[in-house]
Amino acid sequence: MKNLPSLLVPVLLLVLAQTGVRAQSQFGEARTQSLSIRLDGGVSWAFTSAFDQLAGSRANLTQPTVGAGLMWNLTPNARLGVNYNYSRMVREQAGTLEQLPGGGVQGDVYKDFKEHLNFLYVTAEYNVLGSRVLDGRLCAYVGTGLGLMAGAGSVYTLGIQNEILAGGAGNIVQVTGHNERVREVWPALPFTLTVEYAFLPQVAVSISGGYRAVFGGNEDWAPAGQAIATVGLVFNLHK
Repeated sequence: MKNLPSLLVPVLLLVLAQTGVRAQSQFGEARTQSLSIRLDGGVSWAFTSAFDQLAGSRANLTQPTVGAGLMWNLTPNARLGVNYNYSRMVREQAGTLEQLPGGGVQGDVYKDFKEHLNFLYVTAEYNVLGSRVLDGRLCAYVGTGLGLMAGAGSVYTLGIQNEILAGGAGNIVQVTGHNERVREVWPALPFTLTVEYAFLPQVAVSISGGYRAVFGGNEDWAPAGQAIATVGLVFNLHK
């Protein structure tokens, strides 16, 4: 019994070695003719909306984003995916006043814009590192595809009118507020770069960046482009 701990050590080392060899051989196999699920989250940036960003709200340029995807691994280095991503776009705009014939002014002085962006898209990706780096554990996928981005939100407009009455009788000041609902769908083209490291045969950590070009939207509230940066996990369903 006293020699039991010393006997267990080589047995455990042998078991771990066999497990490591088996796991190592599965990294390439797990990405062949199998399905994977991706879950991630991070930040997004929307560009070139007609709504100018006010200096007092610079933090709104960076918005949270979350996403999920289902990927079909055709070969160890090529895969197709169906993906969903949620993000926001927040903008504020200061307006200018125009002169009235009688000497007064009117116009929209402030607009506050908030929109929820839902992006559904398909991608084709290829691992440019191949399967030789770290025995296939480290991959770098570049990809592109096609999808639809749906925007839903609102625009709140604050207006003012200062009308000067004839003959110096005084003036009339009116302050108005208007809330407009926004709902549109636009085609979008995604470009992605994803680096994955498989620390287990069925689980990999991912760091991803990408850009979506948005087409045909109303420039008042559709982003012309959106960049994202995320981190997440990839779960391979291969047994």
